[in-house]
Amino acid sequence: MLARSGMASLARTAINQSNSQNSTGPTSVAGKAVSRFNAMKHGLDAASLVIPGEDPAELAQLAEDFHREFAPAGAVETELVEIIVRSTWLQHRYTRLEAQLFDTLLNQMDDPATATHAAAFIKDAAGPNVMGKLFRRQQAARRDFDKALAAIQRMRKLRAESEIMAAIAPPPAASRPPIRVPTPSPTQANRGFVPNPSRGASETARKAALSRPPQPLFEN
Repeated sequence: MLARSGMASLARTAINQSNSQNSTGPTSVAGKAVSRFNAMKHGLDAASLVIPGEDPAELAQLAEDFHREFAPAGAVETELVEIIVRSTWLQHRYTRLEAQLFDTLLNQMDDPATATHAAAFIKDAAGPNVMGKLFRRQQAARRDFDKALAAIQRMRKLRAESEIMAAIAPPPAASRPPIRVPTPSPTQANRGFVPNPSRGASETARKAALSRPPQPLFEN
């Protein structure tokens, strides 16, 4: 019984190895783009952002361009770049959707051949106001883009300033030249004399003053 089970396991292993060798991954252009996008070093998920009619390769290229431009350092900057990618992608989508909505509204007019975009917009504003709702979505995506861009620019500026300050900072205390302390005489050492590096100059000045002859207080 054990021998038969072991032979089955070996057979299954051989089949799995054969299947893995025959597998070449995604073959379509879209599949390759999604695979390439998912391999990038950030958390964006192409499958959740691309809807039918959109090109996954375009999203992959957009993300790659922004990550190359900003070169985010750390998780926070990476997240900010992902917000920039996502909001830019949504703005592109809403622009295409706006054109499609106008075409749809024109076709719903009484005489589509002579209807104008202004007439279609007025009719929509008095009804479901789809264009107004789309405009608010466009503005929200733009705000997300602007906030993320401003935040990552501030972080990059602070990081650059920190690097400059670190480059011009004074050397550590261990690399500074040592302070020369005068060596006490045997008599001073027996009296418990403690050298003071700042005392040498004042002591010399005092001795020089004492060696000068006294000056008369009043001149004849």
